Amino acid sequence: MKPARSLLLAAMVATSFLGSTAVIAPAAWSVEERAGDDYPYKGQSGTDKWGFSKRYCTSFVAHRLSQHGVNFKHAKYKGEKFGNANTWDEAARRAGIKVNGTPKVGSVAVWNSGGGGAGHVAYVSKVSGNKITVEEYHYRNHLAYGKRTIDKSVPSTFIHF
Repeated sequence: MKPARSLLLAAMVATSFLGSTAVIAPAAWSVEERAGDDYPYKGQSGTDKWGFSKRYCTSFVAHRLSQHGVNFKHAKYKGEKFGNANTWDEAARRAGIKVNGTPKVGSVAVWNSGGGGAGHVAYVSKVSGNKITVEEYHYRNHLAYGKRTIDKSVPSTFIHF
C-alpha cells in the first residue's frame, strides 16, 4: 500500500473511533508539483552526471527528464550529442525524437536564440490553453531555479522525449 493511502486509511480508522468527521488527506501530486527546485547540484560547478555544465538549463532539463526515464550519458542520448540548448531540437530530430510546435506536459521547450548565443531549454510542467508553465535553470535567476508562465508561441520548438 502506498504511504499516502496508508495515512488516509489510518486517519479514517482513527476518526471512526474518535467520532470526528474531519479527514485531511494528502494530495496526489505529480513529481513536478512535489519537486519544485529539487535539482541536486545547487551551488556546485563542473560537469553533472549527464555530461552537462551544472546549474545551467541543459543540466536541469536532463535532471528533470531523468525522473521520467530519459538518461543522457556524456551529453548524448540515442547516440546523438545534445550540447548547447540551441542544438537540442536538431539533435532530437537526428535521434528520431518528435519535435514540433505543440507543447505537452513533459516536453522540452527550446529557444534557439538567446542564452548568450547558446539558446535555452526548459521543462514544460503545465499547459493551459495558450499558456505554458516552464521550469528552468539560469534564465532570469543566475545559475538558479525559476518557474514562469508564458505564451506557448514563445519557444522555438518542443521536444517530446
